[in-house]
Amino acid sequence: MIAELGRQAGLTARYGIEGIAQAAEIVTEPVRFVTDHAARAMGFSGGKPLGEVASGFADTLGLPKPENATERVVGDINRFAAGGAGMAGAARGVARAVAPAAQQAMGAGAAQVARGPLQAAAEGMAANPGMQIAGAAGTGLGAGIAREEGGGTVAQIVAGLAGGMSAAGLTQAARSVGQAAKRLVPVRHRVVDQRIDEALKQAGVNWSEVPEQVRRLVREDAAQALKTGDDLNADALSRLVEFRRVGATPTRGTVSLDPVQITREQNLARMGANASDEGLHGLARVQNDNNRALIDNLNRLGADSADDAFAAGERAISGLQRGLDAQKANVDHLYSQARDSAGRSFPLDGHSFTTTASKLLDDNLLGGALPESVQSHLNRIAQGQVPFTVDYAQQLATAIGKLQRGTSDGQTRMALGLVRRALDDTPIMEMGQQGPAAGARMTGTTAPYAGGPELGQQAVDAFNKARLANKMMMRRIERIPGLKAVYEGNATPDDFVQKHVISSAAKGQDVQALASLLRSTDHQAHEAVRASIAQHLKQAAIGIASDEGGKFSASGFNRALFRLRAQRKLKAFFSPEEIEQLQAVGRVSHYTTAQPAGSAVNNSNSGTFLMGRGLDLLDRLSSKLPLFNIGTTVSGGIRSVQQRQAQNVGAALARRPQPQTGNPPAITFGTLQNAGAE
Repeated sequence: MIAELGRQAGLTARYGIEGIAQAAEIVTEPVRFVTDHAARAMGFSGGKPLGEVASGFADTLGLPKPENATERVVGDINRFAAGGAGMAGAARGVARAVAPAAQQAMGAGAAQVARGPLQAAAEGMAANPGMQIAGAAGTGLGAGIAREEGGGTVAQIVAGLAGGMSAAGLTQAARSVGQAAKRLVPVRHRVVDQRIDEALKQAGVNWSEVPEQVRRLVREDAAQALKTGDDLNADALSRLVEFRRVGATPTRGTVSLDPVQITREQNLARMGANASDEGLHGLARVQNDNNRALIDNLNRLGADSADDAFAAGERAISGLQRGLDAQKANVDHLYSQARDSAGRSFPLDGHSFTTTASKLLDDNLLGGALPESVQSHLNRIAQGQVPFTVDYAQQLATAIGKLQRGTSDGQTRMALGLVRRALDDTPIMEMGQQGPAAGARMTGTTAPYAGGPELGQQAVDAFNKARLANKMMMRRIERIPGLKAVYEGNATPDDFVQKHVISSAAKGQDVQALASLLRSTDHQAHEAVRASIAQHLKQAAIGIASDEGGKFSASGFNRALFRLRAQRKLKAFFSPEEIEQLQAVGRVSHYTTAQPAGSAVNNSNSGTFLMGRGLDLLDRLSSKLPLFNIGTTVSGGIRSVQQRQAQNVGAALARRPQPQTGNPPAITFGTLQNAGAE
């Protein structure tokens, strides 16, 4: 082991000597070109490149030489890195040497403004030595691998350029992380909440009304974003709240709705899904998990436990029928009490009634509009042919009410209403005071007089109470189509919920009244209809597919939700918090599938399929060279990109200041690098 360590140390020394010498060739080779031509003209042989001289010197020192592909590629890396370091150091020295001379010749102020081309080039090459070295090392790695794989000169140049750019990019990313880490300052929850509240107000969201478990998650995301930017993006933050509310995973693209970022994420997800490496499936699985999270939200509201249409309709009809039975039983009981009252046989003033009714009809020119049956009653009462008692008057009032409800003729309804008004205003008389148009009719062995007209009024009040209860019941039946269908026996279980609740033809106020009845008479029936609504929304989203196989349709769900919400039907069966949850599901389903103008998502999946297969091929090819586990490194790099795209929502939440112009590109031996800090 000690011998191997010594060998590696010797190889490192050789690579350092050769690398510095090769880097110096950028200066020595033009000079050698001139001197060699002059020497040959005089009959002398030319000199050797400085790199060969350095290799010979290393041989003289007895330093080991690389013996296999791995050692040769490592040698390329070290030589290029040493050359990059030497170039950066030399450029820094040139810049420092040129600056004083320029100041002396032009003055400090002028020299600062008008730097010479030599000074500018030197400063550019000296900028970011770490990136210079990393880029050079990457160039050596790429070119060395290409050479060992049998690539020609062009292939080695291209591979070296790609390797240099990749290495420098990773170095710049690491530097950015380091700079960001220096700016990390603990942000108190109170300050974060204040910043969130200010941002969400711009988006019309009340931060105080957001559930605490959602607030906690959003607060963590916002605190991270505030470490990288000055302000919070109100729209992006409001979208993040929706994601956290429904339990879905946000991504940078779905939160920002930036068309370029969405294009990258969607295409990367498709590309990864078409690759065999499970590490590349991250974004595709996020999309699948979000799809399931949306479905689960509907299931929690009852969509997965809903009865079929027939069973739900049957429950609703049964619940309404029980309510009707209870109301009818109450009306019958009140009428029974009125009929059993002692004052129902008291006489009414028939003369006053018939005179008033006739005058009202004549004054309104409605005498000919009164039904013949009612006119016949008026004639018999006026002639004293019937005992005009409280009992008789209530029977007449019931008959008038039925005629009013059964006719569509406006004049007839008005005429009957006038007669009814006269009947209600007719005074009750003392026993024995009735004239020809009134008479007492005693029942059983009841005494002819038992207290006076107040007993008769009590009987009238009892009948009025019973009649009012019946009137209220019938008015409710007429006002609610679903209840009327049950009352008339026309309701069918299989389409009851669809027809009287979900359908656009069902009015919102009728649905609310129907729900109120169900809630008061049969809570389970109310819950059955509620679950049917949730199931209707779920079917609009995924059709009849299973939860595992259904793909959530944002457009289908939002259309169905809009119709129910626009008619104010949701609040009849769901709480305000549940309605907000449904709306959040609709919005998140849109965010996760949105392709705004400017996006270029490969929906055909053709290109991403080929790219996914290409990744498989790249892994197979690179795995043939065990150097530094290159195959794993390639896949790992792509996986890292996926994870950043999927989870770095902070970049979308922070409203960052405009980036400044970067430094001029810096050049290293063998590669071109961008030294600007973005």
